[in-house]
Amino acid sequence: MTRRPWRTAGSVELLVSAPPEAVYDLVSDVTRFGERSVECHAAGWLDGASPRTGGAVFRGRNRAGLLARWARRCEVLEADTGRAFVFRTLPERDPTRRDSTTWGYRIEPADGRSRVTHFYEITRLPLRPFRALFGLLLPDHRDMRPQMRRNLEALRDQLSRAPH
Repeated sequence: MTRRPWRTAGSVELLVSAPPEAVYDLVSDVTRFGERSVECHAAGWLDGASPRTGGAVFRGRNRAGLLARWARRCEVLEADTGRAFVFRTLPERDPTRRDSTTWGYRIEPADGRSRVTHFYEITRLPLRPFRALFGLLLPDHRDMRPQMRRNLEALRDQLSRAPH
């Protein structure tokens, strides 16, 4: 059992050979999260949501390992074309989902390319007993930066294959 503490915030960045608008189009399309995420294998906008707008809600479906499966409702906090896409997991009454994490992408032009910063901040940790359980079942959740690095590398590869 690992006793590594929970990292409550972190970020990774990567330069990609695509304009900021192309990066934004891909990172703000939640229906494509599963193409590059280690954990989120599918996501879709909920009924009535105007995609890629502040306040829009979507559901992400996650999996880790052979047995762990869960879904979370998420709300878009910021949708600024070519600059930022930010959302948070919504806390729920279910004690296993009372936590909340803000996830986002900041995009800046950089010498004909784009600097993409992928970040997270746990704004409400899981309850202590669930944190211990999640730490055992999902040890990568103690520090999400390695998964986020792989996400950005997959994003870079997607963008390199797309026409701009």
